[in-house]
Amino acid sequence: MLADTVTVSGWTAAVKVAGAAKVIISARLFGTGDAMDAYLVAFLLPSFFVDVLAGPIDAALVPRLVELREGRGRAAIEEFSSNVLAVTGAVFLMAAVTVAALSGWFLPALASSFSQEKLVLSERLLLCMILIAPLTGLSATWRAVLNAEHRFAAAAFIPMLTPLTCIVTLLAAGRRYGVMALAVATLSGAFLEAVASGVSVRRAGYTIQPRWGGITPELRAVIGQYAPVVAITLVMTGSAALDQAMAARLESGSVATLNYGTRLLGVLMAVGPAAVGTVVLPHISGAALLQESRSITRILRTYLVLVFALILPVIAVVMYFSGPLIRLLFQGGAFSEASTHLVAAVQSMSMLQVPIALLLALEIRLTSAAKANQILYRVAVLSLALTVVLDFLLMRSRGVIGIPLAGVAVRLVSVVYLSCKIYRIHRKRSSVAPS
Repeated sequence: MLADTVTVSGWTAAVKVAGAAKVIISARLFGTGDAMDAYLVAFLLPSFFVDVLAGPIDAALVPRLVELREGRGRAAIEEFSSNVLAVTGAVFLMAAVTVAALSGWFLPALASSFSQEKLVLSERLLLCMILIAPLTGLSATWRAVLNAEHRFAAAAFIPMLTPLTCIVTLLAAGRRYGVMALAVATLSGAFLEAVASGVSVRRAGYTIQPRWGGITPELRAVIGQYAPVVAITLVMTGSAALDQAMAARLESGSVATLNYGTRLLGVLMAVGPAAVGTVVLPHISGAALLQESRSITRILRTYLVLVFALILPVIAVVMYFSGPLIRLLFQGGAFSEASTHLVAAVQSMSMLQVPIALLLALEIRLTSAAKANQILYRVAVLSLALTVVLDFLLMRSRGVIGIPLAGVAVRLVSVVYLSCKIYRIHRKRSSVAPS
């Protein structure tokens, strides 16, 4: 498990580096002009499909796949995954068609300050990229099959294809075709991801043909587990926007300070807790299926000790060297020494969220393995309410530094609340389980 975590974390970090390179090349080609504005607005909805709707498929699907593999064999997994594939492909395709049909209505509302020419460009870019939605649905389903089979390296490498495609396309045709080249490259990357995911699943011995099998009990159960994960993902994604909005109520420059100070946090969240959750889910799903509570406890205890032995020194080093790191990356020109000190303080405080987020990621995966994702609705509501209240209270006393401090408190409360719920579920199921 630790080796798989290192593998997933390494590929995730590589994807982030490639994404950063794509952003740098895009910035040098298009700057902050109208073309880039149009692309970013057009990409809002495709990115929503990728991050909020396709991302939770893994957490909802993997426990059911593990259960079918252990109980009914490979044929049952093929039948079930083909059914899920048909549903995700059809639903995401219908959503894409609906978005395309209504784009002339909601784009002017979304970008009311855009000129008519800029709106037309945004609509063209959106129509070019909207097929990312069904492609992402297919690739996310196939990657869940790969994760359930412990083929983590293949599933973690596949997201690298989109930034690499964008980099190659921008270098070869960015100046000639402008921002449309970036849109085409983004769509092409999603297509390559879907193809690579399908090929990997086929090489694992499974069929990749979508086949509608009706609303089976297994499919109904997965849908019931999927919706709560979408809800908490939406809250976690929206919390960053809420933090930015709260920072806007402070003195000038607070939004930028928060943005610079939490960039490293976003990378570590993807490389650490997200990778840990991906790897640990198939293992604890198998143990939960067999009601091996001692095995689950042993897995989590050993895993936490090993992971924390690696991650805590990294967090300590980043916090200690936050000042020199920010000075090296940003200071100069309009970025003053005072800004460096404030951004470094924000970054140091935000680093405290990483180990707590690691615990939260494990608990969310344990909840998914126990097929009790309905609890996540309450966690989502609790997190959202606490974010609003604690942001407001702590930023009044600590300024912009209070916002990442509020994030630490929100995640800590969520961990404690979810721990209590998981403990109650464990005791209840242990009391009724056969000896």
